[in-house]
Amino acid sequence: MQAIAELRYVPNTHARGLQTRQSRCLGIMLPEIGSSGAAKFLEGAESCARQAGYTLLLMTTAADTAREVECFSTMRQQQVDGVLWVAATFTDAHQEWQQHHALPTVVLAQDFSPHGLPSVLVDNYHAAFDAATYLLDHGHRRVAMITGDLNDRAVGLDRFRGFQDALAARGVPLDPHLVESGGASAQGRGVASYESGFQAMTRLLRQGPTAVLAASDNLAIGAMQCLLERGLRVPQDVSVMGFDDLDIAAHPTVRLTTVAFDFHQLGMLAARTLIDQLTEGAAPPPVQLSPYRLALRDTVRTL
Repeated sequence: MQAIAELRYVPNTHARGLQTRQSRCLGIMLPEIGSSGAAKFLEGAESCARQAGYTLLLMTTAADTAREVECFSTMRQQQVDGVLWVAATFTDAHQEWQQHHALPTVVLAQDFSPHGLPSVLVDNYHAAFDAATYLLDHGHRRVAMITGDLNDRAVGLDRFRGFQDALAARGVPLDPHLVESGGASAQGRGVASYESGFQAMTRLLRQGPTAVLAASDNLAIGAMQCLLERGLRVPQDVSVMGFDDLDIAAHPTVRLTTVAFDFHQLGMLAARTLIDQLTEGAAPPPVQLSPYRLALRDTVRTL
């Protein structure tokens, strides 16, 4: 111990990994890190990993398939023990990589269990069903939706299906003119942005909705900005509801009614699932659902 102190010795983790065949490092792949949701997820995963003696190697993917496959290859080269993947779609390229490389992976935000990947996500279908039902319970019948990218099953398709089925359960016909996609960003990626929410709301205004359910808070805030610039009031003229409960949703100037997810808990659950798989060798559950709730604020009124 005296020699360690005098020489300021630090163990070489790479050398140790060669002996143990474990790097005690986990990879984490995120589409982006700019949102509060991504930051909270990362905090949760890092907290769980640190408590278990693991470090994290972070890479961003912009939800681009080629970039994701490249990140998987880099993670393997860096000898991470496993990967947490915040995913959007599963393609043939992903399938081919998974078939040729044995790298334990837990998927976030999507159900890829049919592809053999344990998945941790929220129940997007029922969350959207409950959100649409909340608007219907407040007397709205011309309820519009700004969808996410429908190629993204969880955020896009499942939330849209929940919206559809809530209308059907109340006997309200789905008007296709009251559905607009907000899935494409200004850069052409399938990422919902303020701008795409603004543009979708501009198109919806011609249809005269009394309420709008947006598939993300970013889309909802873009829609609100559009309404305000057109001289319309939220919620007096049009009610707006979002998804995610990002930090900005609770800001005093926004006060957005939305569907809230605990991203920190989601990150911890995903990391714990992967670590248990690595340390105990037990097969993780195919799908685990994290809870949601309606965060009721000021952007929905009763007709």
